[in-house]
Amino acid sequence: MKEDSVTDALLREFLLGKLTDEDRERIEGLFLTDSQTRERVLALEQDLFDDYLEDGLSQGDKERFVSRYARTDEQRRKLRITGAIKDWAVREARASHQAAPTVSVWRRIWLWLRFNPRFFIPIAVTTVVAAVFAIVWLNGRIEQRKHFAIEQELAQLNSPVSLREAPPDTISVDLRPVAVRGAEKQTEINIPTESHFVELHLPWIQSERYSTYQAEVRRLRDRKSFKIPNLQAQNNGRYTIRLRLPAQLLTTGNYQINLTGVAANGTLSFSEEYSFVVTR
Repeated sequence: MKEDSVTDALLREFLLGKLTDEDRERIEGLFLTDSQTRERVLALEQDLFDDYLEDGLSQGDKERFVSRYARTDEQRRKLRITGAIKDWAVREARASHQAAPTVSVWRRIWLWLRFNPRFFIPIAVTTVVAAVFAIVWLNGRIEQRKHFAIEQELAQLNSPVSLREAPPDTISVDLRPVAVRGAEKQTEINIPTESHFVELHLPWIQSERYSTYQAEVRRLRDRKSFKIPNLQAQNNGRYTIRLRLPAQLLTTGNYQINLTGVAANGTLSFSEEYSFVVTR
């Protein structure tokens, strides 16, 4: 296969695993040695993700895509988060497009300012400040959307159906409430690189029982926290709530969990606090 014969269509077939071993090895070699080929492959891979999220693939290509890019729970999680962010971006783009007729008005204002320079400097400064605030606001919206997508994934991961499954790449850790542990050393969790999930067992020692519980997970040096609702307890000799978290979410540091009982009317009631340390 000559380098000039490597078309975008051929690279797309490479990404979907359609090529023969000989052609595949040839493109893999170009990917490692030729920067232009590498950039083309990465760009086409992004296009392939977009086509999948927009349901633009044939049924056969969709199955090949899933077999290559959504094999593990972690890959599927990243794909769902990417889709959620893309949906938000599409909505924002549509909202901006609806405001397009105002562009001509701003164009006329800009032309007027060019021929009236005494007004230009103060307005330009104001415009720059406004642009900075707009960028900060947009970044905040993106982070908010990511946070919402992660909380959705955590809720799904901790649904009764998901908890019935026992992935082999999961480590389980028993925690004790802070009030019971007292002055004992915090539980230290060392997460192996091959582990994808950490399942925490949280004993509920209070006499009150609730049909559901809500957990709030927070790393102590961060401001953001994640809430996981609709958790249910198990009573297999010990009244315990299971909480499963993606290993990738638990970076090195000290963590705190507030587990709260949810009354029948939806109000939050008594809570227990747990803490642990993550090492890598």
